[in-house]
Amino acid sequence: MKKVWCLAVLLFLLVSSVSGLSAKKTVINYWTHTDDNRTRIENRYIAEFEKMNPNVEIKRVVNEASKMGDIVLTAFAANNGPDIFNLPIEQEYGYIYNQRVAAVDYQSLGYKNLAALQADYAPNTFEPVTMNKKIYGLPLEL
Repeated sequence: MKKVWCLAVLLFLLVSSVSGLSAKKTVINYWTHTDDNRTRIENRYIAEFEKMNPNVEIKRVVNEASKMGDIVLTAFAANNGPDIFNLPIEQEYGYIYNQRVAAVDYQSLGYKNLAALQADYAPNTFEPVTMNKKIYGLPLEL
């Protein structure tokens, strides 16, 4: 159940952090890699999310998995990175260390604090993406 809702939670988190949610449509750029099984699930949840939030458009950009690291790196170097992206964990450390990504907002996810979020996952799930007692990513698949 957690992996099914992960994308929806990420999208909610991002939308809740966007300033002002006015009448102007908010566009969220989500970059991912090719995966036929996940594509069906993600497209379904994106459609549901957009229906619940008509002022939000999710632009799902799919790239070849082997090229994602270079594509994201190039985009961030030009200060034009996506709002949400997924990479293998070993490619994410630089973004976390250099503070190019935001920490998870626990309350936007419905959690009181870090401990409450961690309690819903297997032990040490967040260890690779935790720095200074803040989590900088959520699992895409479990």
